[in-house]
Amino acid sequence: MSNQIRPFTADTKTKQTYALLRERIFQGRYVAGSSLPSTRDLASELGVSRALIVDVYEQLIAEGYLEGRQGSGTYVLDLGGSRQFQGQFMDSDSSVEMTAPESAARFNGIDFRPSFPALDHVPHKKWKEMMMSVYDNAHSSEFGYDEDAAGNWLLRTNICRFLLHVKGIQCLPSQVIVTAGATQAIALLCKLFLKPGDAVAIEDPTASFIYNIFASTGADIVPVPVDDHGMCVNSLPTHLQPKCVFVTPSHQFPFGSILSIGRRIQLLDYARQTGCYLIEDDYDSEFRYAGMPVHALRELDSERVVYVGTFSKNLYPSLRLGYMVVPQEILDALLRLKRLTDMQCPTLPQITLARFIGDGHLERHITRMRRIYGKRRNRLIAALTETFGSKVNISGDAAGLHLIAKLSGHKFDPLTAAKLEERNIKIYPAEKYTIAKGKYEESLIMGFGNVTEAQIAEGIKTLAQFTNINKKAH
Repeated sequence: MSNQIRPFTADTKTKQTYALLRERIFQGRYVAGSSLPSTRDLASELGVSRALIVDVYEQLIAEGYLEGRQGSGTYVLDLGGSRQFQGQFMDSDSSVEMTAPESAARFNGIDFRPSFPALDHVPHKKWKEMMMSVYDNAHSSEFGYDEDAAGNWLLRTNICRFLLHVKGIQCLPSQVIVTAGATQAIALLCKLFLKPGDAVAIEDPTASFIYNIFASTGADIVPVPVDDHGMCVNSLPTHLQPKCVFVTPSHQFPFGSILSIGRRIQLLDYARQTGCYLIEDDYDSEFRYAGMPVHALRELDSERVVYVGTFSKNLYPSLRLGYMVVPQEILDALLRLKRLTDMQCPTLPQITLARFIGDGHLERHITRMRRIYGKRRNRLIAALTETFGSKVNISGDAAGLHLIAKLSGHKFDPLTAAKLEERNIKIYPAEKYTIAKGKYEESLIMGFGNVTEAQIAEGIKTLAQFTNINKKAH
């Protein structure tokens, strides 16, 4: 290590000198009980001012590395414990690493990620205008704590109007809790309903992060299979009483089926008989390509169903705003948990979103995106059919931002996905989302939200070349 401090700013010199002396202490070059060089001598050695050395000595004394003895000098204190810290501090020749770690690098190929929106089509200009207006006109009190952990009242009011108009849900602002995305909503519900040893029933397959949230509670997870009509309600446990059931009735994730009305009634009867709550995750049903969006399960029973929604699919994920519509019986308990978790969601983004919804921008954006996603969906279906012919079976495409492609004769696993990623194509095997393995090895969950029609064609061509499956095969 060089002892000469490089000729940077005075502030940088101070930090470099501090780091150098601290490292010497940890390395044992300055042993406990020994005296340090005089400020004049060390300044000469390092090529800095004596005043700078005095400042560094005082800092190290304040932090307990050194002690000053009147008329005697400055001595190294015995720090106790291990000193094996060398290598954890930058030396005087180090520079700050400004690039992102490799794991954080963005994938620049064709990504068929399911349930991911087209980020380049979000109305960024309009959002920015509204956000700047909110910040410019915000009262000073809006930069403080909000006493209401449930969230901004105007946003909750406009969520109610949006739900009534788009999804047929009738609710009051007082029943709505704004959360940091659907993820926080489900995590709060898990904290409320579950403790180790309790039972929870969830769809199988399901989103990986959903399974992980439930598993983190220590509860016993009961997987319930799904078919073309949604969750197989007849497979719900009868030998125990789960505290809650997780379901995606309007567009099952990831298989896309809709829970039939008969099963909805059957599921609500089960909830009433067992005393459990139903967690309804409605993540993207507004993007339906024939007819109106499917009405919510909560419409049939507002007391046994907690409805969870998000703005991550119809705007963008980094907004991190979602919501719950909560039965009155558990409202206060959830608000107490919300306060313990983060006190409140950021106020000014909530106000921006409230105005964005209130001025009709969200509904116009959804209408526009339904057309764009519809074209991408059709292009993906056509590409799969033209390429694989009778070897492909397509399902789950009536709504949302993904579909299921079952390719007979080829099994998809993590190794296959990794090899395709080397060719700049990301795929998502259905087995990734299953609890009970081995049932969906030939299926892919294919998102079309954030890929262009040209990328879809190129991606399916590469997939065909890799799998060696096409409509002329066999």
